[in-house]
Amino acid sequence: MHSDCVQSFGKVDLSFKKLGLTAATISAHKVGGPLGVAALILKRGLDIEPILHGGGQERDIRSGTFNAPSIVAFAAAAKESVAAANDRSVTVRKLKQELIQTIKKNVPEIWVNGDQEKSLPGIVSTTFPKTDSEGLLLLLDGEGIACSTGSACSAGVQRPSHVLLAMGLSEDETTSTLRFSLSHSNTITEIAKLGAVIASVVARSKAASGKK
Repeated sequence: MHSDCVQSFGKVDLSFKKLGLTAATISAHKVGGPLGVAALILKRGLDIEPILHGGGQERDIRSGTFNAPSIVAFAAAAKESVAAANDRSVTVRKLKQELIQTIKKNVPEIWVNGDQEKSLPGIVSTTFPKTDSEGLLLLLDGEGIACSTGSACSAGVQRPSHVLLAMGLSEDETTSTLRFSLSHSNTITEIAKLGAVIASVVARSKAASGKK
């Protein structure tokens, strides 16, 4: 059993042993570390096939010169993130509720996808009916607000998110859905900025989408 723990690490309680995993992956950039550095956690005694053959570095798993400065930075970021995880989780969940309330206040017809209790602290998946998510994305970007379409790790994929479909959304609804990500460094002021523009952005997207 392999688990992609990239979004969970440093945000919720995570125990490789308690989960009974064979393998897991975590990434530096999700805990404030540099881009392009990750870790593969393997159960002791497990042999896997290398993805790159050659010099035999990384215990014969991945040949090539490793990026020592980024690995050290990953370790520092991971240590800080895990130590502050509980406090940050409380802070981010409060920001998440403020974000949801702000969007609903300005665009009452939206809905939030997924269980609000059994979910990551800082991820909000929101469906804006009769809009086009790509259009919303560009309009919000023009206002200095960054967000994503669909579900994680599917940027540039020209098809409905299989994750959102599995959650019960129709294909049309998946293309009207945005994902907002929050961290402990975000502020109420930034959420208020979204609240100030979201109604007009949604209205413009509706007018351009042609959806009935």
